[in-house]
Amino acid sequence: MHMNDDYEPPPEIETSIDCPVCGSKLFMIYYTTNIPYEGKIVINTYVCHKCMYKNPQVFTDNQDRKQRIELSIETPDDLNTLIYRSPKASIVLPDLGTEILPGNESNGEITTVEGILLTIRNRLDLFIDETNAEKVESMKLLLSDLERNTIGMKIIVEDESGKSMIHSSRAVVEYIKKD
Repeated sequence: MHMNDDYEPPPEIETSIDCPVCGSKLFMIYYTTNIPYEGKIVINTYVCHKCMYKNPQVFTDNQDRKQRIELSIETPDDLNTLIYRSPKASIVLPDLGTEILPGNESNGEITTVEGILLTIRNRLDLFIDETNAEKVESMKLLLSDLERNTIGMKIIVEDESGKSMIHSSRAVVEYIKKD
């Protein structure tokens, strides 16, 4: 790879933050760039030169408009539909009474409808207790045969940044005015 003569490495700034591994001072590397779907992003990477600890953090630099995207699963092929969920997006499955909320450390993801359903199925045991055992077992049974049991279900992506996408011509996108 040939480097452009105008290229300047991103600045590296010594911080007052101690390395969680060895206690040395961390350095922060700050970089901005543009990527598809997200637009302008900021990458802050904290690095320890002594033990090589590294903690990258990625932030969107701008927000567009809030959106809601809905897809109804009509055929087994819909399970292969690609979904891009931005770091600020929630996924709602009203037919299951379930939602996946973005966390503070969410990086977003590229997955499929099937991938989301399998993630829910595989994590159901984490949420079982004496008050909801029957409901969890019912959901497990429902999600045991995705091709048959998910026809008619809706999957909704609600995104504060407006950057998520369901890659289907049948996905209905609604832009919502921000407060």
